[in-house]
Amino acid sequence: KMFKSMLMATTIVAAGTVGAIAADPIMYPTTSPVVTSSTFDWDRFYLGLSVGGLNDGNQNLGVGGLAGVNMQSGDWVFGVEVQGTAYYDGGTYAGAMYDIMGRAGILVAPEALLYGAAGVVFTDTSNTYLGIGGGVEFAIHDDVTFGGEYTYITDGSGGGADGHAFDAKVRWYFN
Repeated sequence: KMFKSMLMATTIVAAGTVGAIAADPIMYPTTSPVVTSSTFDWDRFYLGLSVGGLNDGNQNLGVGGLAGVNMQSGDWVFGVEVQGTAYYDGGTYAGAMYDIMGRAGILVAPEALLYGAAGVVFTDTSNTYLGIGGGVEFAIHDDVTFGGEYTYITDGSGGGADGHAFDAKVRWYFN
């Protein structure tokens, strides 16, 4: 239940933010008042932190770190991200996951990226899975973004080893 509540709350906040920006250009100008440049530079290397949940039959909370690089071509952004996350079940360490994901997205505003992601997910028990999902990322400062991401994790067997991960992510971009 906690995982579904967290996913729903973040989705509502993200949808409301995008909707409000699109619906009211007077109240929300095309450039965010927090971002000092006219457009955010997505074509850079970044480091970040994540917090979220994993539902694979158990509901685990996770904390992790990530690194990646983006390339921008017009309104399109392509990149690669690696992430490691430690999961906890009621305060007890439940395991770790590491993923390598390719990202491809489109700028829905100069400071808002909507993207899809796919890649490989590894566990500390040597299991390998396919991860596919997507997310949204908002520039909140010249070098900082905040966003949410959902990933469906599967071994492809249909044997119940599938899972759902959701992360809130903060990324610091470097020139």
